[in-house]
Amino acid sequence: MTTAARRPAEFLKTLGAADVAFMAIIAVVSLRWIPRAARAGWLSVSLWCLAGTLFFIPLTLIVVELSTRFPEQGGLYVWTRRAFGARHAFFCGWCLWLNQVFYFPSYLLFAVANLAALGGPHTTVLARNQIVSAAVVLALLWGLTALNILGFEVAKWLQSAGTLGLWIPAGLLLAAVVIALSKTGAATPFTARDLLPHGDTFSALGLWSSMCFAFSGFEIAGLVGQEIKTPRRTVPIGLALAGVATVLLYIGGSTAILLATPAGQISERTGIGDAIQAATGSPVTGSLVLALMAVAAIATTSSWIAGAARVPYAAAVAGRLPAFLGKVHPRFRTPHIALLVQAVFASMTLLASLFLNVEHQTTTVEEAYDVLVNLTILIYFVPYLYLFLSPLRLPQDSLQGDVPGIPGGKPGRFTVCTAGAATTLVAIVLLFIPPPGTRSVWNFETNLVLQSGVIFAAGFLLDRFRNKP
Repeated sequence: MTTAARRPAEFLKTLGAADVAFMAIIAVVSLRWIPRAARAGWLSVSLWCLAGTLFFIPLTLIVVELSTRFPEQGGLYVWTRRAFGARHAFFCGWCLWLNQVFYFPSYLLFAVANLAALGGPHTTVLARNQIVSAAVVLALLWGLTALNILGFEVAKWLQSAGTLGLWIPAGLLLAAVVIALSKTGAATPFTARDLLPHGDTFSALGLWSSMCFAFSGFEIAGLVGQEIKTPRRTVPIGLALAGVATVLLYIGGSTAILLATPAGQISERTGIGDAIQAATGSPVTGSLVLALMAVAAIATTSSWIAGAARVPYAAAVAGRLPAFLGKVHPRFRTPHIALLVQAVFASMTLLASLFLNVEHQTTTVEEAYDVLVNLTILIYFVPYLYLFLSPLRLPQDSLQGDVPGIPGGKPGRFTVCTAGAATTLVAIVLLFIPPPGTRSVWNFETNLVLQSGVIFAAGFLLDRFRNKP
């Protein structure tokens, strides 16, 4: 039985081009991917370019067209409904929403690890304690949920402040490179051959999957389309600014780390702080970077807590989910019920990942983090298949002159869409390569298959038995 559709609420239009750019940068850029990529050596530059060409550019072109063409609350959910129908839209929105319940705790675990590292070895051990990690992450999760119930007028300042956690470490890293080059030269020697795969090609391919994910997230502008001022002008400008900043941060950041630190000594979690401290000889500077990276991680989580909650809101308004998820706070005009339900699911996922194990052994925080990250990417990339294929299904005659469409006509549209979809499929397959240091491959694969299977089956059955086509 389908619940009757409700009239969408009126949201406050508070986001300008700078706000969209800040929101997209915080939602997309994660400094944790920079040292991870740099561990591949100079090959990381080629891999960033490949991911940018085959994934990031198609993503940006498609999002700009769809978000200005259909500036409705719900973004990707709305686009999929127009292109593939209500059932596909429900499954897309279900995955888009529930991947976040893995993303929130995983990124907050990353933030906790950086905060714990501020005190040196004596406090770093706290980030490996299950109870401490769970308590701190839950406190952050519910605090950010409360902040976003208050609305973008309040929460957007955290998003803007979070960019300091990107630009200041990036600026310090560039300064560290200058210092390192003036003292000892490049820490990682460079030859043209280093830009091509050699040695452990299999691990490099697995790394490329996460680098594609590092570019994901620009569709967040479409999730809050009704809260953007003049979206047909604001969205292209905001995303263009964010796109340039994202590419410069990723490629420039990995290059800078390689110039300051030998590739074999790069730590994935604290690589940026280590590089700055090694070049400057200042532990205080390294600690400042760790603190700023933690702030950026918290701000990024806040952006996605806000954006993801708009998906169940849109589905509830359309009658595909229970009506209570479509309620809007009478004062703050935010989907507060969806935000609260989302926080409950994320809390349950965190606790299950930390304290449950299919082999009945204690799961370390690091292993739980790896499972959460891979599940996030796996479930998140299913909606991306819909995103990349949607322009091929939508009628082009509805494009108006002031809507920036995908360039190149039909051949360009086909090339952009198929490149993005094929890249996404390859990235999904590569997710099943266990991360280095995995103690039990069986446990890793079982968690990946079973937990994602539960999400997919629950969404399919809920829509099948509750909603009409």
